[in-house]
Amino acid sequence: MPLLPAFLAFTFITAFTPGPNNILALSTGVRKGFRGALPVILGICAGFLCVMLLCGLLVFSLSALSPAFMTAMKYAGCLYIVWLAWHMVASKDSKNAENSGADFMTGCILQFVNVKIMIYGMTAFSGFIFPWHRSPATLLAGMAVLTLIGAAGVVTWALAGAVLQRFFRNHAALMNAVMALLLLACLIPMLR
Repeated sequence: MPLLPAFLAFTFITAFTPGPNNILALSTGVRKGFRGALPVILGICAGFLCVMLLCGLLVFSLSALSPAFMTAMKYAGCLYIVWLAWHMVASKDSKNAENSGADFMTGCILQFVNVKIMIYGMTAFSGFIFPWHRSPATLLAGMAVLTLIGAAGVVTWALAGAVLQRFFRNHAALMNAVMALLLLACLIPMLR
């Protein structure tokens, strides 16, 4: 498979499959609707862009990257995902539910412990972007493209939450449990 189609297949599959960002966007879309989910979406995108910059810069120094640092990041990410899952299950569906939950900072901070997007960025830069061309412009273009594709996935999941809002609200406890389990399922590949 040529490089560009392989790159696009990898990035779109990764961006649209369930992961911490998409589950958080879905959950926020259900609770607050699409407009109410915009702060968390913007937080995810801002943090995502920063992490893509870090991934691009670190790809050059992977050999110097400490395995202990990666292990610490992995476990910090796991703890944060467990906390998000617990928060989903413990949340009560009340009249004020649309005023609670994720915000810009939650979405942004999640990116710095989200191993899925770190692996996404490292793989995209090392396997698809930098073999083609290495320059500051390539780094910036790669960051922008990866962030736009990731944002498309998050927006899609938030819209799905908003569209299915009535169904999710009628079955809030069940859906919160299912979304929490999906978040916890994100831990399986992280802990292997």
